[in-house]
Amino acid sequence: MSIALMFALRPLAKRVGLVDRPGGRKLHTGDIPVIGGIAMFCGIFSGLTILGLDLHSLLCLFIASLLLLAIGVIDDKYRLPVAARMTTQLAAVLIMIYGADLYMADMGDPFGAGLITTGPFMLIFTMLVTVTMINAYNMVDGIDGLAGLFAMIAMVSVATLAGISSLFGVAALVIAASIFGFLLFNFPVIWNRRMRSFMGDAGSTVLGFSIVWVMIGVSQGADAVISPVDCLWFAALPIFDCLTCFVRRVLKRQSPFKPGLDHFHHTLLRGGFHVRQNLGILTGLQIIYSVIGLSGFFAGIPDYVMFAAWSVLGLSQRTIIREIAKSHRLKRLSQAHPGKLADMKETMRT
Repeated sequence: MSIALMFALRPLAKRVGLVDRPGGRKLHTGDIPVIGGIAMFCGIFSGLTILGLDLHSLLCLFIASLLLLAIGVIDDKYRLPVAARMTTQLAAVLIMIYGADLYMADMGDPFGAGLITTGPFMLIFTMLVTVTMINAYNMVDGIDGLAGLFAMIAMVSVATLAGISSLFGVAALVIAASIFGFLLFNFPVIWNRRMRSFMGDAGSTVLGFSIVWVMIGVSQGADAVISPVDCLWFAALPIFDCLTCFVRRVLKRQSPFKPGLDHFHHTLLRGGFHVRQNLGILTGLQIIYSVIGLSGFFAGIPDYVMFAAWSVLGLSQRTIIREIAKSHRLKRLSQAHPGKLADMKETMRT
């Protein structure tokens, strides 16, 4: 479904001006149709309708996602203020909580003191988690293929643990399949250059919300099959990137929602990596983190050990990315100016 719609929506997007034009922070050339969000939305829900999910819950998810899609499409075309986007995201969370009865009732056992329930803070905590995830996937949508690959890795990881016996596990596979259809038109390769399309804010927000919906479904309640801590590993890099940028911007007394050039992929680009190298490094790291999460689950490693490791990794992630970029920059400098680099090293020794 998503593949067919990517072809069908392309001429319509150009007629109505739903395109992304180059300039500023945008590195692409030419007007690119922003239709991935609509195509994936239709692909996801056409697949979910045949799974046998509770009709009421599915309808609530549909309404909440449609709300995010609509405001995302408008934002892609007209650039809405942060308040409008945040209000819509919070409305979607309320529909999920009070309509579909999906919420964060517990956090697992991240500190080794037993299961931590959210209790009276359920509403606030669920809102915080959901809005963070929505914006995390929105923020990493800075180079072709990155947000889509991150989302697909998360859903395949969840499906691996939940299995096809779980409706949420199968839902994760449906979402992953819809993302794959979009990536055929978004992945930075030569053969799709003339058909290149973006997901836009509409796509990244719907994906972020869908991922939260599935992760809450498999980690909460009597039918939970995995821990919320496991889910952190499957979305590690988007969360690390989002929280790092938020903290840095707040410390600089800037709006955390203001677009900037301080994301992990920007650091790697400044280090001299081209887009496909950038994509390979970040995707490779996220695959490693997902494998760690999967391995911890199958090995029966306690939540508090996995959470401690995840936290240490999160605190050091910016340094890791910066060192990768620095190493590559020095390597390029040594290849271009071997004598200059030797002089720099000699100066540092003296």
